[in-house]
Amino acid sequence: MSYTYLTPTYLYTADGIRENMVVTLDEQGQIISLLEAHEAPAIEGEPGRSDMQDTLLLPGFVNAHSHVFQRALRGHTHHPQRSHATQAGQDTFWTWRHAMYAEAQRLTPESLYASAYTTYREMLRAGYTTVGEFHYVHHQPDGKPYAQANAMAEAVCSAAHDAGIRIVLLMTAYAQSGFHRPPEREQLRFCDASVDAYLQRVDDLRSEGKVAVGLAPHSVRAVPESWFRAIAAYCQTYNLPLHVHADEQLQEIEQCQVAYGCTPIELLDRFDALGPRTTIIHATHANATELALLAKNGCVVCVCPTTEGDLGDGIAPYAELMAADILLAIGSDSNTRLDPVEELRWAEYSARMRYQQRRVLVCEKMDSPGPLLLDIGTRGGAIALGQQQIGELVPGKAADCIAIDLKHPSMQGWTREDLLDILFFGASADVIKAVWVQGKKVV
Repeated sequence: MSYTYLTPTYLYTADGIRENMVVTLDEQGQIISLLEAHEAPAIEGEPGRSDMQDTLLLPGFVNAHSHVFQRALRGHTHHPQRSHATQAGQDTFWTWRHAMYAEAQRLTPESLYASAYTTYREMLRAGYTTVGEFHYVHHQPDGKPYAQANAMAEAVCSAAHDAGIRIVLLMTAYAQSGFHRPPEREQLRFCDASVDAYLQRVDDLRSEGKVAVGLAPHSVRAVPESWFRAIAAYCQTYNLPLHVHADEQLQEIEQCQVAYGCTPIELLDRFDALGPRTTIIHATHANATELALLAKNGCVVCVCPTTEGDLGDGIAPYAELMAADILLAIGSDSNTRLDPVEELRWAEYSARMRYQQRRVLVCEKMDSPGPLLLDIGTRGGAIALGQQQIGELVPGKAADCIAIDLKHPSMQGWTREDLLDILFFGASADVIKAVWVQGKKVV
């Protein structure tokens, strides 16, 4: 058997930063061992050796929430004629959706593949080694299925495979435009005729075994109770992740209270959709009752600070999430920005602005935010996507990792104590010089 050896100057592990390490990988890209150079077998002249002077090796970042087609909207939705709002105060998430729907109508399997491929390559260069693709453009613009029912999903999966990124395809269920309202014309290509038709498409992908899948009822406003219960039961049967948007917008909460007399996360609890496989996307306006439900059920919350800022959603209740010991993950969502370092920095910065204090995202074992931000961006996303084989650099897990250039100007003056803080508060994804997925060097 042939082995690959990575020899970074520094390696970050759960025990902290270790120096002069040899990381040994097998032919399947699994980590066999992490040894100090003097303990490792002699590898001088080995063909599989990759010398990495002046580098820090970290686990690859996990993008737990992406709508890949929305990358095409970057920078194009800030003019009033494109956002359907005549005045600045009227331009909101709800007007932005018109531009997003228009972009979705233009997609074909071929154009979706092309845009997904280039976007996934961008993600890799930024240090994302895994993406959770919240995929909901399923059918033809008039809502009729393609001859190959999963043609759009297959296009996304092919793009990820060809780009070299690990993907979890979060198949989105969509049935209505709002509580007890039929879908709008622009939403028809998102919708399946029934929950059975939706689950059949999911089952076809799952049983093929070519791609990891999860289920994603879009939101409580877009999916009725009977669908939620069937989807939750399917996830439990096959041990699959369940992702759902909730509490992103105050209007959504108000509409839910009118329709059901409760908030969205309370409604998810009524629908038996909360549990350790559940990830709530955003939770921006979650109240204390809702956070207690998430903590009780072991749910994950995926925050998307750059998109939440772009759309004017608000700032997540970070201090309350930390106090409730709720696991966090990050997502690039609309993909306006593709930089996990920036995404994580803005989680902490926006929390500081909300609470008017510093060092919000810290825990008892970590005095500064850097280590926890790394954990959120790696292990948190891995758990949210049900990918236990990634998220940490330890023997037995996959070698999904990134090399940080410690000679980069943005990293000047680093110390071992402040290394991760300098990365997250003084640098960007530009400091990433190499990326591996399952032991294969892809950047």
